[in-house]
Amino acid sequence: MTTLRLPRPEELEPEDRSALERVAQRLGAAPDKLSMIWQAQAHWPQLIEANHRQMLYGFRFQGDVPNLTKEAMHVAVSMTNRCEF
Repeated sequence: MTTLRLPRPEELEPEDRSALERVAQRLGAAPDKLSMIWQAQAHWPQLIEANHRQMLYGFRFQGDVPNLTKEAMHVAVSMTNRCEF
């Protein structure tokens, strides 16, 4: 089975690193502290930007539930599952 190595931010090309840093800043984390899912996508900067954009518009900005309520629900589920992000 092939294993995808997670790149360290300092190993990335400048364009790739800037994409990772933009997403990390929007998520409120340092690039090297992002979850492994985001780190794996750092191999493809256009993918990480597109996935982040889809995440925002896909569930945060649609529907009748207020954004603050959605955020509170996300925090509650994360705390219940003891997520470390």
